[in-house]
Amino acid sequence: MRVNNSRVTSSALGTLMLGAGLLSSWNAQASGIPFAGNRPQSFQFSSDFTEPYDSFGQYVQWNDDSKRFDDDGDKVKGSGTDTYVGLSSLLHYWKVDGLPNNGFIASITVPEVAVRGNGVRVSGLGDPLVGGLVWYNPTPLRTLGAQAYVQVPVGADSVSSDTWSFWPSLFYNEWFDKVNVDLLVGGILRGDGPHDTEPGNTFHANLRLGYNVIDRPTYQMTPFLSYDHQKTWGSDDRWGRIIPDSESNETALGAGVLFQLKPGIQSLYAQKMWDQVSLHYSKGVHGRNTSVTDGLFLQLWHYW
Repeated sequence: MRVNNSRVTSSALGTLMLGAGLLSSWNAQASGIPFAGNRPQSFQFSSDFTEPYDSFGQYVQWNDDSKRFDDDGDKVKGSGTDTYVGLSSLLHYWKVDGLPNNGFIASITVPEVAVRGNGVRVSGLGDPLVGGLVWYNPTPLRTLGAQAYVQVPVGADSVSSDTWSFWPSLFYNEWFDKVNVDLLVGGILRGDGPHDTEPGNTFHANLRLGYNVIDRPTYQMTPFLSYDHQKTWGSDDRWGRIIPDSESNETALGAGVLFQLKPGIQSLYAQKMWDQVSLHYSKGVHGRNTSVTDGLFLQLWHYW
C-alpha cells in the first residue's frame, strides 16, 4: 500500500443519509441509516500540508422502498416508492500553527430529495447541515477525530424535518498493509418536532473494510465491504405518550469499489489532491419499523 502524505481524502459529510424521520410520518415509514453511503478512507486525513484548500463532493443515493420491516421485524410490503437523495457538500481545510499533526474542516451540506411512485411525487431542497471536524494523526497511517454538525430546519416544506438536530460523532481510520479500516460512531440529538412532538434520538455505527487491489502511481482501486446500523428511540406526542411504531432500528450490509485518481492526470481542470469516485450497494438484513435499505450509493469528490 503506497502512502502519499499529500493526499487527503474527503469528509464523510458527503456520504451521510438524512437520518430516520425525514420524509416520513410516525407510521413505520422512517428510513435511512445515517452515513450509509460511506466508503473506505472516508476519514483518512493527512496533516502533511501547508496551505488551506477546498473540496466539493456530490453524493447520490437511490433506494427501492418496496419492502419495510414491521414492528415484529418481518419484511412486509412497503410504500412502493423510490427515494432519491443527493448531498452537495463544500469543505474548507486548514491547519493551526503549533499543532503540526492536526487539521480542521468547516463545511456546509445541502440535501436534494425526491420521492416518486405509487401516486407520490415529492421533491425539494432539504434541511442543510453546517459544522465541521478536527482530526489528529498519531502516525501517518492512523487518523483519529471528531465531527459535529447542526441541521437547520429551513428546507422545503415537503421534505423538511421541521426539527433542529445536532450530529456529533467520533471517527477512526487506519491502514494495515493493504487493508483500510474506517469506523464512525455517533448519533443525532433532536429538538422539539412539529405539532409539539418530541422526536426520538438516533445512534449509528458505520464500518468499512477496504482492500487496495491496485496501487499504481497514477490511480488506485479499492473494493470494500460495508456494515451500517442505526437505532432510533421512540417519539412522544404532545401529551408525552409514545407514538406507536416510532422506535426503529436497522442493520445493513453491502459491498462496493473506490477509485482514486492522482493529481495532474486530469488536465481539463485544477486538481490538488487525489480525487475519488465510489459506488456500492447495501441491503437491510435486520430491522424494525423502517423501510428496508435496498439501494445504490454514489460519491464524487474533487479538490482544489
